[in-house]
Order: sequence, then C-alpha cells, then structure tokens
Amino acid sequence: MKTSKSALFFAAIILSFSPFVRADDPGVPSPAAAPADPSAGITLKHQEVTRPGVEISQDQLTREAIRQRVRALRQERMRVMPYLDRGFVRKSIHPKKVQEKIQFTQGGEKKLQDLVARAIQAHTPAQAAQERISLARRRILTAVRQLFPEVTYNYEDREGLQNDQKFNSRQYSFELRQPIFRGGILWNTLLQERAELRAAEKEYDKILQDVVRDVSKAFFEYSRTKQVAEDRLDAISRMERFASISEQKFREELISEIEHLNVQSLFSQMKYDYETAKQELELAKLDLQSYLDIDPEDSIQTAGIYDVNSLVNKSSSEAASASADPSNSDPNAPASSEAAGVIPGAPELQGLVDKAYGHRAELQVEAAKLASAQLKERIRLGELLPRADIVMDMGALGEAFDDDALRPKKRNEFRAMLEFSWNAGGNTIKYDFENDENAPSVTQFQSSSGSQTTRNKFSVGLFDGLDALADAKEAEAEKLDQIVELENAEKQVIQDVKQAYYDYQKASIQVKSSLQRLNYRQRLAQLSQHRLEQNEIQISEYMQAEIDALSERAELHKALNDYFTAKASLNRAVGIQDYMPIEESYAGQ
Repeated sequence: MKTSKSALFFAAIILSFSPFVRADDPGVPSPAAAPADPSAGITLKHQEVTRPGVEISQDQLTREAIRQRVRALRQERMRVMPYLDRGFVRKSIHPKKVQEKIQFTQGGEKKLQDLVARAIQAHTPAQAAQERISLARRRILTAVRQLFPEVTYNYEDREGLQNDQKFNSRQYSFELRQPIFRGGILWNTLLQERAELRAAEKEYDKILQDVVRDVSKAFFEYSRTKQVAEDRLDAISRMERFASISEQKFREELISEIEHLNVQSLFSQMKYDYETAKQELELAKLDLQSYLDIDPEDSIQTAGIYDVNSLVNKSSSEAASASADPSNSDPNAPASSEAAGVIPGAPELQGLVDKAYGHRAELQVEAAKLASAQLKERIRLGELLPRADIVMDMGALGEAFDDDALRPKKRNEFRAMLEFSWNAGGNTIKYDFENDENAPSVTQFQSSSGSQTTRNKFSVGLFDGLDALADAKEAEAEKLDQIVELENAEKQVIQDVKQAYYDYQKASIQVKSSLQRLNYRQRLAQLSQHRLEQNEIQISEYMQAEIDALSERAELHKALNDYFTAKASLNRAVGIQDYMPIEESYAGQ
C-alpha cells in the first residue's frame, strides 16, 4: 500500500509539470480515485511524458502490426514450402497486399460486385494478361520505330605511332540508314503487332469474364449452403422441444416405444443433416476464399440475394389472386411468379446468339489471332521480294603527326551506299553501290589530300535462302490452323449460348415448381401442428411433416442456386457481364 501511494505521488508530480496535459484533462488521475496503476490514465498523447522523445501514433501501430503479420506469413510460407525462392516469397507477400486483405475482410457485408472486384484484384492470370498487354504496346512502339531512319552517332579519339612518329586523330560521324523497300515487311509487322494487342486485350476480357462467372457460382453456392445450414439449425431448435416432450411422455408411459424411437430417429436425422450442411458450407467457403485470396481462418460476411420467406409469400398471394380472378391469368405467361421478380421473361435465343457474336471475347481473340497469322504470312512472303536500303555517313576527320599539329584541322568525310538484296527462289542475290570520300590520314597529311572511292559489289549465294521458303509455307499452315481455331470457337460459343439458355429455362421452371411444392409442404406442416395441438396425431407425424418441408426448402435453395448460376452462365455465354442483372434485382426480395 505504501508503494502504491508513492507511485501515485510520483505520477501526479510528473503530470502536473507537463505542458501537454490540462488540469481538466480526463486522463489525469484523481488523488481520491487512487488507481492501482499510476499510468492508467496516460494515453498515446501522454507517452512523451513518461518516455521522452518517443511518440507512437495509431498509424504507426497499425503499420507495425502489418509488418509483423507479413513476417509471420513469410515464415509460415517458407516453413510449408521450403523449396520456394525467398525473393519470390518476399515479393508475393508484401505489406500492401496484406493491408488490402485486412481491409477487405473487415469491411462489412460484401455484395457480389465487391467479391468480383476483389477476385479480379487478386487474380494472377489477370495480372499476367495485363503484362501481356503492356508487352504488346511496347512491340508496337518497336514496329513504329522500324519505319523511320536509324541514326547513329560515332566519336573516336586515337593516339599512336606511325614510322616512329607520334600522331593523333579525332573523328566523328553520323550514320543514317533508311529502308526504301522491304516488301511490305515493316508495315505488315506494325499491323501484326496491333492485331496482337487486340488479341491480348480481348484475352484479358475473357479472363475477367471467367472470373465473374466462377466467383458468381462460388458465391451462389456459398449463399445456398449458408441458408440451408441456418434453416436446419432453426428446425433443430424448434424440434428440440418436441423431442423432449416425447422423451417425457415415454418415461410416463403415455406413448409407445415405437413412437418414441421414431421421434428420436427423426431428430437424429435432422442433426445429421445439419452436420452435413455445415460441411458443405465449409467447402463452399473454402472455394469462395480461394478466388478472393484470403486465408481459410479469415471470416467473410456476404449479403443475401434473396429471401425465401418473401418469395414464398409472394408466390402464394399470386396464386391466390390468380385463383380468385381467373380472367387476369395469362396462360401464355412464362412463369406465374414473374410478378414477384423471381423469373423474368427469357430473351429470344437468336438474339442471344447475335449478341454473343458481337461481344464474346473468345471470338474476338481468335479473329485477332487470325489477322495476325495472315499478316505473318505476308511478312514471310515479303522476305522473298527484293529489299533496298540507303545508307549515308557524314562526319569529319582530323589526323596528323604530333610534330605537324597537336590538334589537326578536321576535314569532311562522306559516304553514300545503296544496299540491294533479293531472295530469288532460295538464291540470295546482293548488290552494293558505295561512294566513299575520306579525309586525309597521317599517310596523306603531307599532301593534304584525301581519297575518293566508288565501289560496286555483286554476289550470289546458291540455295542459301531456302529457309525463307520453308518459313512462308509454315506461316500458311499456321493461318489455316488459326482458321480452324476460329471455327471451333464459333461452334463453342453457339453451344455455350444454347446450353446456358436451356439451363436458364429449366431453372426458371424449377424455381416455380419448388415454390409451389414448398408452399404445399409448409401448409401440411401447419396443419400437422394444429392437429398435434388437438392430439389428433403423434409427434413423429408432425416432425416428419416439418422434415419434409425442410427438405423442400433445401430443394428451393438449390433451385434458386441453379437459377442464378444459369443467369451468370448466360451472361458469360453472351459476353456481357450485366446483360441479365442478378444482385440488383433480387437483393431486396
């Protein structure tokens, strides 16, 4: 007790002399309060009083926690996979990535678009596709550069001995090379790189469409298993009272042993179904987390996209109104629950196919690759055509013996050359014309005269260009292969659209049927409960009715999952992400 009072007195003296703490500061401990810890009222802004020169903000604490988390994740990664390169581990696990993951998991309920955005951000193939787009743009820049003259600047400073006399030399020159005719190779190369860029961009769109479809399927499955598990848990909590009543009645010999065993068996079956639902939920959660790049122990809150009770009530009221007034019912309507916002009218199949031709990324990728293959064939054929380049070299040279001049006067130099080559049937024909005017060197310095040379050179290589013929034939074969790929992609697109369309039709009908069956089973369960209250039936009969309704409710969840999955697949088949909206139409139902 004496130590506590002395510590309190010491803390009060420090805080009273601190210019950073006001007298009415709630963080200042009161003498009457007598806290056990003398630093209990000291907050972050008071730390420089007890620890001079040390200030720790909340942001610094957060950054330090993230750094510790990064170190722990890196160590765990190296422990699990010690054969990985440490540099790769450091690059793959960095503070920014961990911070984004923490912000995502702690950001409240996530809608479908939030999950898709996170999956795209963490999807490695999408990042690789972006890098390929960047590479294609750089290749275009290189192809554009090849169309313009090449300019090279050279400078040379020499010293040496000539006939036991020292000499010095300084020379500079500009070399310009301009293609005159290349058989269309340069222009077709530029067009080919542009086609490759279009293919890379559409490949990126294809990857994004795949991510949206896969994440949507995982999200729908997770929502289904989550609601099924909640429904089964709620049913167990409601049926537990009746199982206890059955146990008590059996002890009092009010019911038969067979009835008691039947109740216990049904209740045990409900528990087993709940455990199975929990396992399915965990597997669905792992599948969804794999797309979001979050750890299995991280929790994630997702928003629901439908309310079963609301859908059942709307379907029931719709059926009741249709029965009361048959004149308002349309026998040609695709689904009676369409007014409830569950099953909208399906679009026409031919219209979907037409939209797929205009928006499906696979077709555009293969079309761009076909254009690239055609241009590649032109490039290979252009190598069999004549090609000509003009080269101009301009500069100056100053060279003399040291006895004559330490910095000799520079004389102009000029060289013009025409280079011509032609692959004629696998035989390389070359012709060069050159006009070269040189400044005087040390051997010509006394006469102060340079040299002028005109040269004509002709050469023929016999069958040294046969590889160009083979390359041209290979390019033609690749073009035909790409045509086959385009045709296969077209067939696959049409098949995907039709399959998604028919799946959507079946899922729509299944949802309507499941709603009607669930409404029927729930009414039977309500009737069984009323009869149980009137002692007309046994508990096992009522429990069986509840189990049947619960099973039908699970079937409805599966039908809705198939319905939303079919819509996502149809959007993917058409190539338009929000062609048939999902979350916007059903989140509030």
